[in-house]
Amino acid sequence: MIKEKDLRDQNPWWKGKRKISKDKKIKEWERTEIRYDPRLRHTIRYDFESDNTVVYTLCGPRQVGKTTLVKLQIRDFLGKGINPWNILYYSLDLARTPEGIVELIELYLKLSARQRKNKRYYLFLDEVSPITDWQNGIKWLVDSDKLINCTIMATGSQAINIKNATEKLPGRKGIIDDNYDKILPPMKFAEYASLLNQDMGELIEQNGLLRCENRRRVLKKLFTGEMDEKLDRLRAYQNETDDLLEEYMLTGGIPKVIDGKIKTNTIHESVYTTYLHGITGQWNKLSKNEGLLKQFGASMIKSQGSHVSWNSLAKNAALGNSITAMDYAATLENMLVLLDIPRYCDKQKTLMSIKDKKFYFHDPFFLHVFNGWTSPNANFETALTYLEDEINQSKIVGGIIGDHLVRLAFAASKKKQTFDYHDHVFYWKDDKNREVDFVLYNGSDIEVPIEIKYRNKINHKELAPLVNFLDRTGNSAGIVISRSTWDVRTDYVIIPASIFLLLI
Repeated sequence: MIKEKDLRDQNPWWKGKRKISKDKKIKEWERTEIRYDPRLRHTIRYDFESDNTVVYTLCGPRQVGKTTLVKLQIRDFLGKGINPWNILYYSLDLARTPEGIVELIELYLKLSARQRKNKRYYLFLDEVSPITDWQNGIKWLVDSDKLINCTIMATGSQAINIKNATEKLPGRKGIIDDNYDKILPPMKFAEYASLLNQDMGELIEQNGLLRCENRRRVLKKLFTGEMDEKLDRLRAYQNETDDLLEEYMLTGGIPKVIDGKIKTNTIHESVYTTYLHGITGQWNKLSKNEGLLKQFGASMIKSQGSHVSWNSLAKNAALGNSITAMDYAATLENMLVLLDIPRYCDKQKTLMSIKDKKFYFHDPFFLHVFNGWTSPNANFETALTYLEDEINQSKIVGGIIGDHLVRLAFAASKKKQTFDYHDHVFYWKDDKNREVDFVLYNGSDIEVPIEIKYRNKINHKELAPLVNFLDRTGNSAGIVISRSTWDVRTDYVIIPASIFLLLI
């Protein structure tokens, strides 16, 4: 049973809007060295016509900052003069059923009726994904006209569960031009670089690279084999960006990890444990074998960046059969830990679903968490040792590039409400079984091959598959991602990984 005291405890700003400054998440954010405020937060629209009740979801890996984003938004609302009683936050630990959600919101509506009047109000429901059929509670309230002039943000850590739930709210999510289902991933490299290097942040801002349309213009030139003049300005900072990328390979884009590394020049063992338990906790709730997850994670690290069959994955991880391997991969993808890249069919411009896939970790830190789990050494020491190897560095850069290409494809998509990255980011193999690491396809005018050669010297003969792709598709140029080399060739441009990532 939801008690009035529970609501008042979780919404201290009802006593006075300045109480938000005492919130645990806000205080933690204020104490950090980086004070990361996701760009995503500033793209979400909350205010609509009074008859338009809008239901958003916000997904992301555990401990990546979803609750902090919500609390920062509440602080902004209060700072802009919105009535504190028009804002409800609730962590759904005590509401375990759809009926509990109804009880919670009805109690709030009763408590706030006099203060709210008829102005729009905002409901932030934190961690709804563990509640089976949570959307039924929202559906009943909408159908009962109890959520008029309301914007709802429901957060969770399992993307597919949240998405499936909201698909059961047809006609009840409101009318918006954007997508309903938001994803908060770890911060991109460009965000990371801007926060950790003030000069870099100012350079990115001065060149208008914070604006999507400017970044896309520079990228489109690259896709046709041209170097925009803005790249010359970034080139002057290449030493700094290369150093930042090396650090990003270690911490990934997770704010708490980055902040700890800045303050102590190490990553404490407990940080790895916290994120591991976040993953295994969800895994155990799904009644899956934790020991097999450990084996599967080790197999993923070994096969990262290589095309692999389901049977091979099952055999390497001793899972028993390919069905289990497919289930484990899908679950980790659902948890936003793993990224699977399908093979591209250049004739049909779509994926070859029955062929082998390539797997990457969405964020480098997730790889280090799994790698540390299987190592007898300390986690930070294991991560440092792993990154001493040039091949491992290349694999991690491949994962970062893959993750960022997915974000780029989504940002450019004209169909965000039905976006599926498997329709836009692929790998490719020619008739001789030679491979191109990525193909970015937007469905119309962009079909560009991207090859990762993250090392000091590039053998141009190794780029024959990329050239073969261009010959078969008739496209004008490809991109080669290097460690530090810049070059413009007839069929491709070569650009350092750190510079390329600043554009996405």
